[in-house]
Amino acid sequence: MHHKVSVIVILAILILGAGCTGAAPENEIHKTAYPTLETPQTSLEIKEYVDSGAAWALENGKDTALSAFGDPSGPFVNEDIYIYALDYNGIALALPFQPEMVGEDFMPILDASGKPYTKVEIMLAKEGGGYILYHYPYPAGDQPSRQKISYVRPVDETYWIGAGVYTDENLLITPELRRFVDVAKEFALERGKDKALAAFNSEEGEFIDGELYIFAYDYDGTVLAWPYRPDMIGVNRINATDPMGSHHIQAFIDTAGRGGGMVDYYSVNPFTNKTDLKISYVTDVDGTWLIGCGQYIEPGQIVLRN
Repeated sequence: MHHKVSVIVILAILILGAGCTGAAPENEIHKTAYPTLETPQTSLEIKEYVDSGAAWALENGKDTALSAFGDPSGPFVNEDIYIYALDYNGIALALPFQPEMVGEDFMPILDASGKPYTKVEIMLAKEGGGYILYHYPYPAGDQPSRQKISYVRPVDETYWIGAGVYTDENLLITPELRRFVDVAKEFALERGKDKALAAFNSEEGEFIDGELYIFAYDYDGTVLAWPYRPDMIGVNRINATDPMGSHHIQAFIDTAGRGGGMVDYYSVNPFTNKTDLKISYVTDVDGTWLIGCGQYIEPGQIVLRN
């Protein structure tokens, strides 16, 4: 009799021990391990970061994913880079560094430049994904908003996610792009406006290099040079908007009038036939007209952070 009791006690101990130290509960078995995410530095790497989060979310379910995305110490936060989630009405679902804003409507919010960034992100997510440049608060301390480039994409028909890299104009205007525009300006100042515009409008000229080409406008918004659209020469585009509603020609004029700099907008990329984010560097020539050149932000090796 005592023997039987001892056996029963031993079996009970073994069963309890297995429950404490053995296999995971059944509902944990099927969860996919967290992906290993390195700190992204380039336009390709930030896309891969978001794609990994979306794949994990689809495998593990929305509730589990939102809990992980919203954890500031979780697997989808890497230094100052983190995945955020919203639905298609602009309601925040996961914000690891702003949990108090979960449930709020981001649709009416404008960034420091007046951009309705959530509205643009939703349009990009509905098209399958894309990049956006905007200003957003830095997660550490009380620092003011900084330039951030994010990649966003859908997870399913109910919500989308994104992640961004804090960046600056000196990185987005690549040395190649800046040099291309500076050489064109020097050419215009040396040769004069007429010869420069003839060169800029030539499809066989020296001012086309792959996706790079020089465009020119006067300060009332009239097209002076656009080598791939000769039908647009002389057309006034001051009120033109990009596919997201931005008045980018006005931005060219304002930026060049201040001495030059970066303008971001969306354009149909002839290499992908998609609406992609484009970063242009524009500069004044002689106080009467401006030139510029743009580069698409694609999943490649464009460096976004130091």
